[in-house]
Amino acid sequence: MQTLLGLFYSLIFLCYVFAAVFVLFHLLRYSLNKRNGLIGALIFATVSALLLFINAFLFFSLPFEELLITSNTFAL
Repeated sequence: MQTLLGLFYSLIFLCYVFAAVFVLFHLLRYSLNKRNGLIGALIFATVSALLLFINAFLFFSLPFEELLITSNTFAL
């Protein structure tokens, strides 16, 4: 079950990364002022990377052994 949660989290994490790349592309490509677009893209990339790192750190620090119920817990 822990492996399944890890795979599901990895899929969601990759979707967030692809969405961030999509936003960065549009910030750089379609900004009217290239300087402001670059500054906005740098701020967005920094904040996004920080939030994704914190999210991954907190997810992998969860005690899955204690959170997931096993069939041995309710055995008679």
